[in-house]
Amino acid sequence: MLFTLHKLALRLRWSNPLAILLALSGLVGVFISLFVGNGRYGQWLEPALVLVLWGMMLYSFLRLFQRIPPPVLPHDDFLTRLGNRMVLGLYTLLAFLVILVSAVLVWMSARLIMLD
Repeated sequence: MLFTLHKLALRLRWSNPLAILLALSGLVGVFISLFVGNGRYGQWLEPALVLVLWGMMLYSFLRLFQRIPPPVLPHDDFLTRLGNRMVLGLYTLLAFLVILVSAVLVWMSARLIMLD
């Protein structure tokens, strides 16, 4: 699973500026809906928040999984193997959390589209 996410992050490396642009445009939408126009733009708050979350999720995915730790090699000493296994375990936990948060974002986005 970790290697698959690594390959996907390398293929999507070009979208790093797009992720930043999505997050910043969503942040601008949040500020406009909260502080401008005496509530005229209040309906933009939820889509802008989802846009910020998607942009930040894409950016963090690209930054986390472009460089993954090296695999555990059998000729390394015990402490090196143990340390590498712990780091790989933490990266696997991060991968699981990224997939979980992405599923929640898909659910939130679908719910937001269906409510409008």
